[in-house]
Amino acid sequence: MPPRTLEQTPAAPSTDRSPAAKPAARGGSQAPDQGAGNRPRRGPGGRAPAAVELVSGSLEPVGKARRGAAAQRSAKAAKAGKAAKPAKASKSAQGVSSAPARAGAGAAKPSAGKSTRGPGAKSAAAKAPKAAAAPEPRQRRTKARAGGGRGPGRAAKPVYTAASADPHELYQLAVQSPGVDAAFLSKLFKKLRGREARHVREDFCGTAYFVSAWLRRHRDNTAEGYDIDADTIEWGKGHNFAGIAEWERRAELYVEDVRRPSRRRPDLRFAPNFSWMIFTERSVMVDYFRSVHADLAEDGLFVFDIYGGWEAAEEMEEKRRIDAGFTYIWQQKAYHPASGFYHCAIHFQFKDGSRLNNVYDYRWRLWTLPEVIDILKDAGFSRVDSYWEGTDPDGVSGNGVFKLDPRGENCPAWVTYVVAQR
Repeated sequence: MPPRTLEQTPAAPSTDRSPAAKPAARGGSQAPDQGAGNRPRRGPGGRAPAAVELVSGSLEPVGKARRGAAAQRSAKAAKAGKAAKPAKASKSAQGVSSAPARAGAGAAKPSAGKSTRGPGAKSAAAKAPKAAAAPEPRQRRTKARAGGGRGPGRAAKPVYTAASADPHELYQLAVQSPGVDAAFLSKLFKKLRGREARHVREDFCGTAYFVSAWLRRHRDNTAEGYDIDADTIEWGKGHNFAGIAEWERRAELYVEDVRRPSRRRPDLRFAPNFSWMIFTERSVMVDYFRSVHADLAEDGLFVFDIYGGWEAAEEMEEKRRIDAGFTYIWQQKAYHPASGFYHCAIHFQFKDGSRLNNVYDYRWRLWTLPEVIDILKDAGFSRVDSYWEGTDPDGVSGNGVFKLDPRGENCPAWVTYVVAQR
């Protein structure tokens, strides 16, 4: 299901075409005491947000969202004339308070509004705002990728194979839409604080794709990124900052534990794509959230996304075709209900039949939203809210409109934005 932001060195992928290929030993699994998680920013799957708009107090991304495999199966069955059990999808609350809400990642998803329901589904319709970074919409495209074929002045569409593909590029294409996240966070902050956010910090920044999108959004924007993987950060410097004026002065990328303090207090701290779930013990999570609270500006916001729903705990695999020319595969390998241990992985399959298995491997804890809200309050945050997506008239898809809802929506798979106010 998930696609988002995983910025860390990918696990050594297996090119075995068989589904039984041996999983990578590591790839996103870092010990909690190391202070960095694998970043599926969008990696493991977060929903991809669509272009965000503020509508009647709600945070509204343009584009529809998926509700989960069960809902999709029901829709298909309905079309086939079968009496399939309908997926359960409740209506989201109407009104949005001035309190902060969802975060994500790139959920504008954390950005307040991802458009897909499972951790890994990107919104197909949304495009990043004009002011955002070039490749923004959850289904981000560049000139070469957007072309429908060769023609005058049109570059040939790249052909991806297991032998030639770059895992970081595949991840960014399949999971991330940083321009959407940047737009959401900017609008959310202005709505809640009455001023523009200028300095942000991204935790588990990986290739710093979001950082680059934030800089592109406004010439006065600055950012900091923290990740413990030096190679991944270097890749991002070489691939994501082209054409950004004075980016080396405006952005600082640190190979450090995410619990280290910022060089400058950020207006916003963003931890997208569930990377924070690398912290599997409550005491460690409290320490992380406390460090964030102490680090923020006086009116700062902390935003991230969270994944849940009964399908989140199922051992399953979901495939999604990417316009660039390959298939993204999100696999939920194992879930242990007694401890919350959660093992997931990302694979890629190509048109020539080749496949990269276990490119990103995650060993997390599947935290529940109530647990996380309680921990944030224990860490000192004055208010914590979650924004949920409304239901499309078809009864299956999300409608792209996120509203504050203290109850939430009991659907098969969801990604909601959590916004904590200092």
